[in-house]
Amino acid sequence: RQIAEGNATMSAWAKSVRTFLGRYLLEEHGGYKSATCTVHMAVDVEKSKGDPDRNVAIKIMNEPEQFKHELELRLRSLSLLKSGDDIEKDMNRFDGKHVVPLLRYHEEEYEGEYYQCLVMLKGERNLDEIIRSERIAGREINPIVFFAIDLAEALQHLHSKHEVIHCDLKPRNIVRIHGSYKLIDFDASVAIGDDMTEKNSSGYLPPEVAQVMFRPEESLEDLKASAEELTKKLTQSVGSGDIDTATKMMGKLKVVDGKIKQTGENEKPRIVKRRKVDNLEHIEPPSASASEDKSVADVKIDIWSYGVVMYQMLTGQDLFNCDGDDNLKDDQEQGNLTNWEDIADDKLDLVLKDCIDPRGLQDSAKELLRQCLSTKDKRPESFSNLLHNSSFLNRENSQLQKIDDTQHDIKEGVQEVMVQVHDLNKKLDMTYKLVSETQTQLENVSRSVNKILLNSDAPKLMYIIPDDHSFTDWINLKPLVGKKVKIIFICPVTLSVPRDGKNKPMGYTMTMPKDWVKKYGPALKASLD
Repeated sequence: RQIAEGNATMSAWAKSVRTFLGRYLLEEHGGYKSATCTVHMAVDVEKSKGDPDRNVAIKIMNEPEQFKHELELRLRSLSLLKSGDDIEKDMNRFDGKHVVPLLRYHEEEYEGEYYQCLVMLKGERNLDEIIRSERIAGREINPIVFFAIDLAEALQHLHSKHEVIHCDLKPRNIVRIHGSYKLIDFDASVAIGDDMTEKNSSGYLPPEVAQVMFRPEESLEDLKASAEELTKKLTQSVGSGDIDTATKMMGKLKVVDGKIKQTGENEKPRIVKRRKVDNLEHIEPPSASASEDKSVADVKIDIWSYGVVMYQMLTGQDLFNCDGDDNLKDDQEQGNLTNWEDIADDKLDLVLKDCIDPRGLQDSAKELLRQCLSTKDKRPESFSNLLHNSSFLNRENSQLQKIDDTQHDIKEGVQEVMVQVHDLNKKLDMTYKLVSETQTQLENVSRSVNKILLNSDAPKLMYIIPDDHSFTDWINLKPLVGKKVKIIFICPVTLSVPRDGKNKPMGYTMTMPKDWVKKYGPALKASLD
């Protein structure tokens, strides 16, 4: 009520009741929780209903270091802002065409709890939800191509303009807003040449990073001894016909063989350069040995992750088995990644398998995956290179041009329909106004007639039917004087007309008296109407 009455102070109080941080009305659905943060969809009650920034996503972060890291990476200058301030679009470092911008951040205590959270524009859906529910992945070539180009251009923007590697590219960190795909979540992102953070999703990291993350703790000698023992058990199980045990032994042996291969390879020392990105100083580690348990961020990390995401979009299947946090599910999957060489043909056979009309892009889609999902030395050097050389991503190829032309025609058609709808709405508004005015006039007439009927002793419910069926002048009743008419009374209880045995209306025939027309004319007119 206070909102409706327009009292500014009380209205602000009423809006903030039962909200988070005194301004966000949390929605029941649409959010998610991970090991590092909780995301809620919400309505910002301080924004008017027509404000495009009213519907928001709130990322509540668990780790202070990650919160500060993402803020500093996303904003041009954190010193000019304080908790709760609206962030102007040009204060965001990344282009809003490719990255969902921050609207504000909060670092404050609320109802006894201390919160550090980022507020950004709410997306329609993240890619994980789109893949699972919209039946686009592996089926609809047009949206897949547009997605592939949007994502490649977004990553090129990060790399070329800002020298930043996302380092945690996966479907949950890609959202669709107004038909375009944009990046979110930069708490794992670092500058090119910096050490990667510990926050990551191993199911989307490349083999060279997995080899560092999952480096065997056992010595080469211990691993070889384990392999010999497993081989003996495998041989015994096969000999005794114990297929279940044999299958388990084969799985374990594959993991150990992968670790032996990994341990036996000599890792080359890494060179890290000092870089300055967007006025942020990134210092070279003091020595290669000091960073031997971390991987250095480079463009090829995001290119691999892009390939894993594109595999999901082109097949509707996961490349690896992962848990709820997008990490590799077990030792066998870790071994599959660390010993990866090239994507297998049986996996490529699933590309656009269920697509009715792939527009001749099936082979180029497979080639895109071969390039991205290869060993580091074979991967493209940059997204600029990938966008220029991949026919699947080339906007100039004839097939994609046809898609663009079709989309353009659809947009023009939609605009024409919108104009027609606008004109129709105007006509409907005029019709509604005319109907409203007519209804008002009828209500006035009805009230006048009811008043006349109540103040007279004329029959209240009856039909008067002239014998002369050619009679049409229902306004002027004088011609009925002295003429024969039939009067049919209506039951005031059942509102029905009495009928005879042949189901014909029962009434009385009489000559219309002159005084009836004079005395009860208004009532008669109402009856005749």
